[in-house]
Amino acid sequence: MQKKNKYTILVVAVIQIIAISLFTSCTVNTPSTFCHATGDATNPYEEITVDDATAKEHLNHPNDIYPVPIGGCPTSPLVIENDKITICHATGSTTNPYNEIEISAKGLNGHADHENDLIPAPEAGCPESLVIGMEGKITICHATGSTKNPYNEITVSVNGLNGHDKHSNDIIPAPEGGCN
Repeated sequence: MQKKNKYTILVVAVIQIIAISLFTSCTVNTPSTFCHATGDATNPYEEITVDDATAKEHLNHPNDIYPVPIGGCPTSPLVIENDKITICHATGSTTNPYNEIEISAKGLNGHADHENDLIPAPEAGCPESLVIGMEGKITICHATGSTKNPYNEITVSVNGLNGHDKHSNDIIPAPEGGCN
């Protein structure tokens, strides 16, 4: 009976050693998706998916954004200072639809999953009415400079607004009645 118990303990110990050896030699490689800063003003971010080792590198890049916001990477350069960016956080209120807040560019403090947040905040500040985007897009009135046709109604990415947040005469978002 004692031999049987010793044998059972020995077998269990060997199985544990083999299991530990197998688990420590295996590494889980979960891919991560980033908005990688390109340094190009016309295409400031490239959406990339990388392995764990490369992800650690990108977390140290000062202008990379992780995770990728719902609408995709911004289409205009962001101002990132001390790893912080300014966004318009959707409040759910009809009278005050956004709060302009500063958050970490690394992880976006969970705001990447907030469907109605605007990342980054438009240069002119947060809109006074809720921006209803469809799959990361928003309809705006783009100022043409023409007296005959002063605005074109266009749809652009919510993230970065394709640079239209820097156009002082553009109307963001387009009014319910259109851009007439």
